[in-house]
This record gives sequence, structure tokens and C-alpha cells, in this order.
Amino acid sequence: MTVGVIDTVLNPIIWAVSFVMVLWHRVFGAIFGEGSSVSWVLSILFLTITIRAAMIPLFRKQIKSMQHMQRLQPQLQALQKKYKLDKQKLQQETMKLYKDNGTSPFASCIPILVQLPFFTALYRVLSHAASGRAVGALSQADATNIQHSTFFGAPIPLRFFTTQTYLNTAANGQFAHTSLVNLRIVALVMVVLYAASQFLTQRMMLTKNTNLDNSVPNPMMQSQKIMLYVMPVGMLFFGLSVQIGVVLYLMTTNVWTIGQQFYTLRNSPVPGSQAEKEMIARRKAKEAKKALAAAGNGPVSNTNTVSTADGKAHDDAPVSRQRAQPVRSTRRKRKR
Repeated sequence: MTVGVIDTVLNPIIWAVSFVMVLWHRVFGAIFGEGSSVSWVLSILFLTITIRAAMIPLFRKQIKSMQHMQRLQPQLQALQKKYKLDKQKLQQETMKLYKDNGTSPFASCIPILVQLPFFTALYRVLSHAASGRAVGALSQADATNIQHSTFFGAPIPLRFFTTQTYLNTAANGQFAHTSLVNLRIVALVMVVLYAASQFLTQRMMLTKNTNLDNSVPNPMMQSQKIMLYVMPVGMLFFGLSVQIGVVLYLMTTNVWTIGQQFYTLRNSPVPGSQAEKEMIARRKAKEAKKALAAAGNGPVSNTNTVSTADGKAHDDAPVSRQRAQPVRSTRRKRKR
């Protein structure tokens, strides 16, 4: 698929992405200046936040789907044993099981598939801006401002694999004074941080939100373990081939995902997972603390019960709550 065809297919999304960027840029431009790099960097960050906030319902659906899939693993294993010689029947019974329980193995992939056209559109917007061309809701002045915008000295519409020849000739020499070494250092550090955050995001879900019952083999967990190491490596090479602005988008997405997962692990973990055990422990500790506080605020008895030698209990004198006054001692000796 050629670039022109991609732009045509993604034209509505390119307009939407560039429009949200322009809106946020107007907000931050009023604070930091229209041509400020900070305003364009923040507009990309808040573009990401806007997209992820709109996807919260999909994220909830993804979490519920993952939890349902975890619960269905023993039944899936039973079906695989029962119909191991009849692949067609196995497939039919598996799909019936998914339908009866209102879940699908593809539901967990929906957020990723939805995000794909958005950061592809951002990639195309930054590609046009790098050449100084207006695109979507971006005016010519906006495209020029993006050309001048940098992140730690690296232009946000450029990428790690940018060559010195491109810097010298592209956009009428607009990037001629850009340091290629600095550009690649900034891009490499950002991509490594992005890949590391991708690893931490997946590891958090695998170690905290997976059923700990190992009595039944779980092929889905095995595939997740493989993806734990394969996915970050793939993202590392992918990040080197896209613009710094797109890497900013991806890094912000991972930070948002980590926050969402932290909330999910605390409030609705998978049954039988480590996260569920920690949630139960927190609730028990909270209940014990409330019970202790309630016991400490109970009624105070005004009498002391003293047990005597004959075994009978006698009430001692009431205990006064009034503070005892100190007894003064005279400094002068009494005269004899």
C-alpha cells in the first residue's frame, strides 16, 4: 500500500488526530507561546491522553474478557482432551463455550487494534510536518512550528534512522543545523525506555493478574510468557523507525496503561491471582483496623472489680477522672 493510498484511507482519522493536536496546542500555546516546543510536545502528550480516555470502556471490556478467559481455562482443557481427535468438533464446542459465557479470545486485542490507526495517522501528520506541508487541521504555520519543535534538542518530526543527507537537504535545509548524534542519542534513549515500559506493563499483568493454580496447564499463559520477551524486542526496532513524536505517543500510552493496570489489580483482579490475594489481605487489614478502633472507643467502666480470697468479687471505689493536685511541701522547717 503506497503512502498516497494510506493518506486517503486514513484521511478522516488524520483530520481527527491533527484537530485534537491543534486544540491542545492552542491551549498550551497561550501559556508557552505558539512556536514553543513545549506546547507541541504537550499537545502530543494530551492527544494520547484524550485517545486513551475515550478508550476506557474498551479497556474495561478487555479486562473482563481476560478474566473470563482465565476462568474458562479448565473447561477449555477438558474440551481439548475430549475432542483431541476431532478438530472440527473441538472448534465448534470451543466457540459455543465462548458464546455461552459471553466472551471472545479476540476481545483482549481490541484496544491495540483501535489504537493502530491513530498512531499511524500521527505518523503521517508528523511526516507531512517534517516537510513543512499542511495536513488535516494543521495549517502551514502549524507545520512550520512543528519543524522547529524539539525534544531535548531532537526535532520531533525526525527519527533515529534519519541520515545526514536528509538533514542537509530536506525542507530547504530546515534541519541543517541539527546534530545527528544528539538526534540518535535522544531517539535511542526514548525507544529503550519505551521498550522497558512495555516489558514492565506485560510483566505486571502476567505476575500479578494470572491464576496461580498450576494443576491445569494453561496454554494462554505460556504464550503470554513468550510475548513478555518477544514484544519489547519488536517494539525496540519499531520505535527506531518512527518519529520522536510518535515515540512520545507510545511512551505516554504505556504510562497510562500502567496506571490503568494498577487500578485494575487493586480493585478487580483475576480470581486466584496474586493480585486477588493482596486485595483480600488489604481488606482484612482494613477491617481489623476498624475493629480495633471501635474497641478503643468503647464505654469505660468507672469501677474496678477486685477478687478477694473467698472468691467473691467486690467493687472497689469508683475511679475519679479528675486530675490529682500536686502536694506542696513547705521549704521552712516547723519551729519546735
